[in-house]
Amino acid sequence: MARTKIHVGLEIGTSKTCMVVGEVRPDATATIIGMGEVPSAGVRKGEIVDQSMARQCVCDAWQMAQDHADVDIISVFVAVTGQHISCINSSGTYRLPDDREVIEQEHLDLVDEKASEIQLGPDQYTLHREWGEYSIDGQDPVANPVGLCGRTIDVNCHLIHGIKTRITNTLRCVRQVPLEVESFVFAPLAAAQVILTRQHKEAGALVIDIGGGTTDYVFYQGGQLIASGCIAIGGNTINADIEKLTEQRISKRVADILKRTEGNAFGDVKDKSLARFTGDLGMHDVAIERGMLNRIIRDRLAEALILIKKRLPADIWKPNSGMSVFFSGGTSLMRGLDNLADYIFGVPVHQPAPPRDTKAPAYLEDPRYCTPIGLIRYAQRMDEDYSPRAGLLGRLTSLFRRK
Repeated sequence: MARTKIHVGLEIGTSKTCMVVGEVRPDATATIIGMGEVPSAGVRKGEIVDQSMARQCVCDAWQMAQDHADVDIISVFVAVTGQHISCINSSGTYRLPDDREVIEQEHLDLVDEKASEIQLGPDQYTLHREWGEYSIDGQDPVANPVGLCGRTIDVNCHLIHGIKTRITNTLRCVRQVPLEVESFVFAPLAAAQVILTRQHKEAGALVIDIGGGTTDYVFYQGGQLIASGCIAIGGNTINADIEKLTEQRISKRVADILKRTEGNAFGDVKDKSLARFTGDLGMHDVAIERGMLNRIIRDRLAEALILIKKRLPADIWKPNSGMSVFFSGGTSLMRGLDNLADYIFGVPVHQPAPPRDTKAPAYLEDPRYCTPIGLIRYAQRMDEDYSPRAGLLGRLTSLFRRK
């Protein structure tokens, strides 16, 4: 008999370290039963740069999540990001032996193996192998051709990989808490689990996760993962630009408040009215033109969005293509981001609404928590879809010795 399972997602982000506890019932429904969150330390642009500081943040979030959920947490699914992560598309073809015409599982395993035979450098590690559907003798794709007759099987594969040492830094940090790592998951791939439907993926969907240190993305077309990657620009990049503009008369914390309360990513860059605020470094009140503030925000966000657009196929931006853009992450709440994205991409844009002031936990609607909550859904997907393919997902625990 199926039993209730507990899955835990951990995001060690640039701005926050967050652990989410989910309860998955036999009927496949999932409920968030606990969360622990603390400001991050020792993390820069999504990567750990100080093991002891980052480990303490994970410990604090772990204790909070255990107390909140009233469960013992011993293993986690961990979101990873960083500019070192990139992707490769591959394909494989297998022709059945002349004396065989009925496709069996062993034939699918062989074509999967061919599609994933990509030689990466010795310093690289494959986080994900995301397969598309199978094509039999050049016909329309099918999900499971076992039992069908055919001669040639084709399949596409999207590989997400990163630098092994960078991923190992996160593995060591989590293990020293001590917790076990169930799997590493590229952050926007987790976020997509709670943002996109199957229909979105079929029509064409770009998920852009704008966090504190990075902007990550995944792109689906025809139900398949086609592209993914990371841009080293995030909300903290904008904060640093604002701090520099005021000649360090304010801190990054105040710059972040100013960005969120006074800025607009698609606002008037010629607005001469002044946004006034009090410095928190012992300085007098400081004023900045709203037009200059808008320009800083617009230029940085536009830079990230244009870089993403250049990495994707040019033909997806045609009018009436069915393509849509979806945002997540804390910076996705930036005013004017939807208008800026519409101007750059020219397709429907879905910007999350600010969380409502209700009695329900804010994280259920807050785009800042799409990734850690998405990790729960990703874990559930692995349970539901377990297969030889699922067994090849990014698990590092068997590849590195405990140190």
